[in-house]
Amino acid sequence: MGIVLRQSAWNAVLSYVGVVLGFLNMVVLFPRVLTADEFGLTRVLVSITVMVAQVAQLGMESAMLRFFPYFRDPAQAHRGALGLALKVSTIGIALGGLFLLVFRGHLVQWFSDRSGILAGTYNALFPLLISEVYFIVLRAYARSLRESVAPVFVREVLLRLLQLVLVLVYAFHWLDFDTFIWLYVGTFVIVALALFVHLLRMGHWLPGFGHPLPRRSVRRSLVAFSTYTIAAGMAIMVMGNLDQLMIGVMLKDGLKYVAYYAVAYYIGSVISIPARALGQIAFPLLADAWRRRDMTTIDSLYERSASGQFVVGAFMYLLVISGLGAFLELLPPEYALGRHVILIVGAAQLINMSMGLNGGIINMSRHFRFDAVTGLLLLGVNATANFVLIKTYGFMGAAWATLGSLVVVNLVRLGFLKKRFGLWPFGRRILFGLGAMVLTLVVLWALPEMPGPWTDLLLRGGVVLVLFLPLVLLFRVSPDVNAMVRGSFGATIRSTAAPHRSE
Repeated sequence: MGIVLRQSAWNAVLSYVGVVLGFLNMVVLFPRVLTADEFGLTRVLVSITVMVAQVAQLGMESAMLRFFPYFRDPAQAHRGALGLALKVSTIGIALGGLFLLVFRGHLVQWFSDRSGILAGTYNALFPLLISEVYFIVLRAYARSLRESVAPVFVREVLLRLLQLVLVLVYAFHWLDFDTFIWLYVGTFVIVALALFVHLLRMGHWLPGFGHPLPRRSVRRSLVAFSTYTIAAGMAIMVMGNLDQLMIGVMLKDGLKYVAYYAVAYYIGSVISIPARALGQIAFPLLADAWRRRDMTTIDSLYERSASGQFVVGAFMYLLVISGLGAFLELLPPEYALGRHVILIVGAAQLINMSMGLNGGIINMSRHFRFDAVTGLLLLGVNATANFVLIKTYGFMGAAWATLGSLVVVNLVRLGFLKKRFGLWPFGRRILFGLGAMVLTLVVLWALPEMPGPWTDLLLRGGVVLVLFLPLVLLFRVSPDVNAMVRGSFGATIRSTAAPHRSE
């Protein structure tokens, strides 16, 4: 678990730096500098691209993570694994681009509003698609090499820094909106190029284009796995993207409501960052463990990921609840419509995190077809629930659809892993964690509201720090969280004591 903890810690730190930058962009600057329609357009462009790119990469992300242990050989350019993935994904880009061309009229019509701004910026989808697909493949290659920190840095930090500079430039009216959109797309292109340059400088750029194709049995397995995992990959990207697209299609002046929902969803999903940070390095380790049939390692990763993610996720969720008034204070008044979306999406993300690496364990095993089935289930449940609930409750319905679909799919995966492998992520100590969270929620509810939102945040955030955190550490709900806290205090004590010893 050493490499998992070390790189997960770095990934989490970089991700939270990205959260601060993203908060400045998504919550403070973009809603104030851009109109709601303009802001909604940026989210629709990204959501369309993410959904198309997830299919267009033709399962190469999961295939790279799953099969790389069989290709690993630096002396032989890893037997052409990267080159093969790039060739296949290039075919996927061509197919995705063709889809965007054929359905151009339909997509513009579906997302049309009174401003009509999507029609004028539609061509920006093509470079965005190219950069996104290649970034997905390069990120999977880097993760397979246990180089998970660089992809997190360029995506979570560099991308948001570039967008921060861009929106500030636009705020001073030095750009028109069309130029802003093209430069906004350019930030994604720069990020993909930055990851390519990093791999090149580190000596990891080993595409092996001239290497012969793998033997027929491996090719068959690759094709089967890649085909099935397209559905599983879609499940990952559905959350936060499909709902925004359906809001844009189903509601009158949908781009405006996409903006409101996107900001609320962003705040609510902040708590999921530790799960993404852990997954960056844990998935390749799961692939290696399945290859060795090392069920002890898989069981350990499953249980420790669930307990660690619950503790950190619950802590973050309680802080989000504590600071809800302060967060909304930073936004234009109309964005307060998303208050309950934040709470519902946050609860959905906490439940999803608390289930540990269930999807990754199934996906990296020989039962990857079941992961594809659950991916299609998530897609179907989410789309159906969105259609019904958005019609009834507006964009609030999308948040309930997210919560419901994640609960259903996680219960199915939980039951499958228990029945098939006897794997179970929850120990008795998780009950102490739930008790600490409930107790903290009761205290937060009982506290009187302070005169100002920032004073209220300080009071309620202080309660979380002095009540929830000590309780979960005392009962050792997550041994890994305890070890990280103990290590941080130990490092602080050593650095403080060092000068005294030298004297």
